[in-house]
Amino acid sequence: MTSPSPIYHLALRDVHAAAGADFVVLGGWSLPAAYGRGAPAEYEAIRTSAAVIDRSNRSRILVTGTDALDVLKATFAGHVEDLEEGRAMRTARLDEHGAIQDVVLIARTGGIAYLVVGEPPQRADTVAALRREIQADFQAQVEDRTESTCLIGIAGPNAASVVGEHLADALPARIQTLHCVTFQFHGFRGLAIRTSDTGEDGFEFMLAPAVAQHLIETLAPIAPLAGLQATEIARVETAIPAFVPDLEPGLSPAEADLDVLLELAGGAEGRILAGLIVDGDPLPPGTPISLGADGIGELRSCVRSPGLNATIGLGIINSRVAFPGTQLLVGNTPATVVAKPFYRRRT
Repeated sequence: MTSPSPIYHLALRDVHAAAGADFVVLGGWSLPAAYGRGAPAEYEAIRTSAAVIDRSNRSRILVTGTDALDVLKATFAGHVEDLEEGRAMRTARLDEHGAIQDVVLIARTGGIAYLVVGEPPQRADTVAALRREIQADFQAQVEDRTESTCLIGIAGPNAASVVGEHLADALPARIQTLHCVTFQFHGFRGLAIRTSDTGEDGFEFMLAPAVAQHLIETLAPIAPLAGLQATEIARVETAIPAFVPDLEPGLSPAEADLDVLLELAGGAEGRILAGLIVDGDPLPPGTPISLGADGIGELRSCVRSPGLNATIGLGIINSRVAFPGTQLLVGNTPATVVAKPFYRRRT
């Protein structure tokens, strides 16, 4: 009999519980689903002002040393060698068949120091993959910092003003999108990366747990906490795939529709992760998708978007029918293929 997989808890779980969080398990982590105000209010904050999101379930792996770059190049696809100090990039780890095993953000925090932020359920495999690439004569270290640090996000159209007024006034001006920099918050050192997967402006901060708690408490009056329900709606609206549930069936960069975005070789084709408008309520991952009498794929992410007043989803379907306007059935429910993303931030 196999032992059950462990469930990890956020370092600031008690802080979230005190804020009224209800918890749900996803990808091996117990996460706040929503807080006392409810997911609609949290979603509204992401789209109209700013919200704080605890992203500490995402892996944080430090790769350092004079041979760190060689370790990263051997582990991840893409042009990691082009990454300059103070910059960040998104790329993927692929298996021997070219299927995506992890989608990561790599930040070059120093000359020979890199931070790899990846998908929660892929953490152990990515750590092991990095360590396998350390040759006997390499000077390189791989340290898993996921459980000893926090990753706190601030997302929304007002994210920059919130950060500038309440964290560090120089930060918004110093870092552009996909840049990173160390900074001081109330005398403590942290790492800031300008990035977001909500479709809005945003920052993510890697901090010690006590400092992360202070940050959340500092911003509570102006930027409420947002849980998994609200952030999942924003993610799907932006059509950004998550490993669970979108990529776990084993998709190539082309099939995941990430090859151009991540500047990767496409690999296998024939199916694609398409955007769908689904009639009725959200349906579970794995629900079959059909066109006439033919099975053509399956649904993966699916949420009800209050901003769009529609049920939207990402489904893996045959590329030959993945054209906007195509009418399908998801289970027994009518659906329509639409262009991605569902939401694009106004500038």
